[in-house]
Formats: sequence, structure tokens, C-alpha cells
Amino acid sequence: MIETGKMDDGKFRLSCSLYELVEIWSMRNSEVELVYIDENGKQQERNGIITNVYSRDGLEQLVLDNELIIPTKNLITVNDVQFRDYMK
Repeated sequence: MIETGKMDDGKFRLSCSLYELVEIWSMRNSEVELVYIDENGKQQERNGIITNVYSRDGLEQLVLDNELIIPTKNLITVNDVQFRDYMK
């Protein structure tokens, strides 16, 4: 597995509706377009299939194509759905 590196240890949880969207894309094996912040603070884009979503030590994580692990707090958009600052 390729991880995005150690991020801030702060706990974070997606809203239920956003988490459910991620789960639906995963269950359908639908290719998604992700925009996220990597461990260096740089914006990245990647297409792939969400193969897992889980929480470990209070940090929710998304696995793309069984190789890239992205903390959900680093997601900006998934399929043009806003994940970052969605409450603003």
C-alpha cells in the first residue's frame, strides 16, 4: 500500500451524507475523480475506484484502487462534490 504520509493527528469525521456518498461509489465500483491534498500540502488529482473506506484511531480513510490511502479530511472534491469546507 502507498500511503499519503503522516498527516496531522487531529481527529476528523465526514458528515453522514458525504460518508454515504463515498460508500455508494465504493459499492458500485464506480470510477471517481478525486481532488485531494497530499502529505506535502499540494493539491493532487486522481481517477480510480474507491476500494475501501474505514476509520482507524479516529481518522477516516479512503483507499483508491487498493493502493492509495487518503485521509477523508484531505479530500477537496469527489466527482465535483465539495468535501472541503462543505459547511461554509
